[in-house]
Amino acid sequence: MTERLIEQSVAEWLAQHPSQMVVVTQDTPLVTVVKLMLEHDSRDAYVVEGNRVRGHLGFNKLLNYLFTQERPVHSHRQLFSRIADISVVDIMDPHYAYCRPNEQINAVLHRQLQHDVTDLIVLATDDSPVGVVKLTEVVRESLQ
Repeated sequence: MTERLIEQSVAEWLAQHPSQMVVVTQDTPLVTVVKLMLEHDSRDAYVVEGNRVRGHLGFNKLLNYLFTQERPVHSHRQLFSRIADISVVDIMDPHYAYCRPNEQINAVLHRQLQHDVTDLIVLATDDSPVGVVKLTEVVRESLQ
C-alpha cells in the first residue's frame, strides 16, 4: 500500500503536503490548546520555548483534565487538578516522538503508529520545528 511513499523523504512530503502544526507556549491555557487542536483537526500539540520543542500534548490527555469534574472516577492526579492551576508544562510529555526531514515516510508512518501520534513533528538539525507529518494525509495518499 505504501510502496510509492517509501522512497519519499519527509522534506519532499512536507513540500507536497504542507500542514499547520499546533504549537503552543508553556503559558497557553488548556482550553485554548484544545480549541487550536479542534481548529486544525489535530490530536497532537507541541509545547515550545523559544524555537525549541519542549514537550507533547495529546488530545485525550487534555480532555481528561478539562472534564475532570464531570468524570465519575478520578485518579489522584485528576483530583489534584481540581484544586491546582494546571498548566501545559504540568501535563506535557517531555519525551516525544519526532522525525527529521531526511527520513523516509515509511519509517515515519511506523513511528506514528508505534507512538500513537497523529501529527508527528518534524525537527531541523537545530531541533527547531519545521513542519508536521499528518498520519491522515499519509494514509489518504497511500490509498490512492
